[in-house]
Amino acid sequence: MRRNGWWSAGVFIFAISILFGGDAWIAHHRQAALLNADADRTPADPHLSALAQEMAAPIFHARCAGCHGDDLHGDRRKGVPDLTAGDWLYGFGEVSEIERTIAYGIRSGRPKNWNLASMPAFGTPTPYDKYRIEPLKPDEIRDLAEYVVSLAGPADQAAAAHGHTLYMGKGLCFDCHSDDGRGDPAVGAPSLAGKTWLYGNGTREDLFRSIAHGHAGICPGWNGPPDATAVRALAVYIYLRSHKA
Repeated sequence: MRRNGWWSAGVFIFAISILFGGDAWIAHHRQAALLNADADRTPADPHLSALAQEMAAPIFHARCAGCHGDDLHGDRRKGVPDLTAGDWLYGFGEVSEIERTIAYGIRSGRPKNWNLASMPAFGTPTPYDKYRIEPLKPDEIRDLAEYVVSLAGPADQAAAAHGHTLYMGKGLCFDCHSDDGRGDPAVGAPSLAGKTWLYGNGTREDLFRSIAHGHAGICPGWNGPPDATAVRALAVYIYLRSHKA
């Protein structure tokens, strides 16, 4: 009886180890499948996208929600973007592009971070620290803001016309935001012609502050060597939240 009891206990322990080892094996291979898939095609795979969302939700809460909020809506007072808006500062919102921002950040000092453009502070004596730009007078800043207002709605046409001259000339705004004001996602210059704003709500007062004081927002990137699977899961999670109907 004792021998049979020991044998039964051994079988039971072996079965439990296989069960839990099997769960670990399945989890490992599901995560490997997520990482090895084509990043930009992953959202179309219901199994991989479900796994990514399951993995990413607690990671986002721990690492990203402090700035972007658990609802991903950000904070326009601080220039924290709404990740559900589908309006991207860098790139076009593909999973692979989101991954780069998560892993390396924006102006984070890390290798491969996005750091190609920042907004000069035209209301200060030295607007830009990378090369010489002439400051703008308060009236010039107001006219430039009026031109930006005119890109998306009614505006004072005389002021906007002068603002356009400044935009294409002394202010050098076209260099980043393009001739038509629609920005350049390759360098992180936002569109000025839409209704989604990174800082404020696009009012004349908000625009004046942005032009006068400048912006150079920071996203810190991954703390330590990026966890490739976690980064992939977060990128898919953000992509899916930005594409909700």
